[in-house]
Order: sequence, then structure tokens, then C-alpha cells
Amino acid sequence: MRELNEAFAHALKCLRIEAKLTQNDFPPEVSREHVSLIERGLRSPSLEMIDLLANKLGIHPLTLVAQCYLSGMRSVELDDLLETVRNQARPDLAR
Repeated sequence: MRELNEAFAHALKCLRIEAKLTQNDFPPEVSREHVSLIERGLRSPSLEMIDLLANKLGIHPLTLVAQCYLSGMRSVELDDLLETVRNQARPDLAR
């Protein structure tokens, strides 16, 4: 679990810096302290938190999660990751 938290932390921080945002720029629902804990790998974000963070970054939540896997969680190529998602996603389960 720690490896996953660290990969997510790295992905979030890199995307935040690329978007020219500070930890204080996130919505009121997300405190600077909470963002800091996530970026240091000390907290795992909930799905709702991933959605809030991604929206503020101007990206899809799946992009944030995918970046986590591309940022060192595992040695994976983007095309391979997308192909895995494409093969495993179940549109028939959507509401």
C-alpha cells in the first residue's frame, strides 16, 4: 500500500505543479494540510477526493489514477495501461 501511496503522491504533486497550482489552491473541501499529507504519501485519497483533486487540476479522475501507475507504481507504458482498461472495463455494468 505504501508504494501505491507514494506513486499517487508523486503523480498528484507533478500534475499540481504543472497546472501552476499551490496546495492552497484546492477547493474549500480540501484543506492544504490534507493535500500535503496525500502528496507525502501519508494519506490515501478517497474516490470523492480523487474527483475533487482532478477537477481542480482540470483533468479526468482516471487520468490522475493512470498517472499514478505511470509515475513509478509499476513499469507500465501508457498504451498498455489503456489497453488493459479497455479490455477490463464493463460498459454493461454502467447505469
